[in-house]
Amino acid sequence: MSIDFPKVSVVTITYGHEKYITETLDGVLMQQYDGPVEFIIANDNSPDATDEVVKKYFLENPAPSNFEIKYTKHETNKGMMPNFIWALEQTTGEYIAICEGDDYWTDPLKLQKQVCFLEENKGTIFSFTAANILTRQNKMDLYYKHKDFKNGILNKKQFLLNIGADFCTASALFKKEMIIDLPVYFTTCKVGDFPLALLALSKGKIGYCEDITTVYRAYSEGSWSSQQTRKSMRDQFQNIFDTMDRFNAHTNNKFFKLINFYKNEYRYKIVYGDIILAKPSAAIVLVLKNFSLDYKKNYKMIKTLVWKIVKGK
Repeated sequence: MSIDFPKVSVVTITYGHEKYITETLDGVLMQQYDGPVEFIIANDNSPDATDEVVKKYFLENPAPSNFEIKYTKHETNKGMMPNFIWALEQTTGEYIAICEGDDYWTDPLKLQKQVCFLEENKGTIFSFTAANILTRQNKMDLYYKHKDFKNGILNKKQFLLNIGADFCTASALFKKEMIIDLPVYFTTCKVGDFPLALLALSKGKIGYCEDITTVYRAYSEGSWSSQQTRKSMRDQFQNIFDTMDRFNAHTNNKFFKLINFYKNEYRYKIVYGDIILAKPSAAIVLVLKNFSLDYKKNYKMIKTLVWKIVKGK
């Protein structure tokens, strides 16, 4: 199919990424895309040398002729989600791709493949791909090349329950229309991937590509995940529960059964963590209190409890 390739806006938000941002920029600028690319980089008043690294990079590495670079360093720190929303609001492309400043793309045809897919599949508004994860031990592992997912359109229930917010955000590409008039549940959520998944769920079809195009860097310095404590994780879980309730209200409960099932799945993530951190007697009480008709959840709770006792935690 021959198409005129529309403008793509690539959004990179960055904070404390001086060690990683060069790989991010390399991955974006190597894209072999047959259309215009708007590259928006939003530095959230990074306290390190990210600003100097970015400016030096573009002095030494002129962007391809089809690229327009728009770099901003905010005078004051906005916070992750306000900076993300601000950057999205600056986009002028028909499509938007995301790559945070500690992740990077590895496939030079990533944008081309995803735009082609969305152009050729009517009603599809969002796409993502398989990815690799770079662990804190600097080990590369496969990240979300789910055995149930094949190239093409995904079942929405399958998307939310098997991946949902846990898709690799840096692999996402979606139509700009998806983020026009962002709902309250998006703007009040403290993380970006989960409300993005909910938007996709409610706005159109979701596409998947088995090709590995991206590397997600887990627990990098300055990242949200590296700063997590048990309390902040519980606060995040509660915020996600609230986000799901707001989503149900916004969509007039169209996805009520699916969302509530997902809420129950998510609640057990808190339980497993609490079992690990509790004293042995309290951990046993937690297992008994949360026993259910779902043998898989019971098995995982008991397995977590046994691991805790064996390790002497």
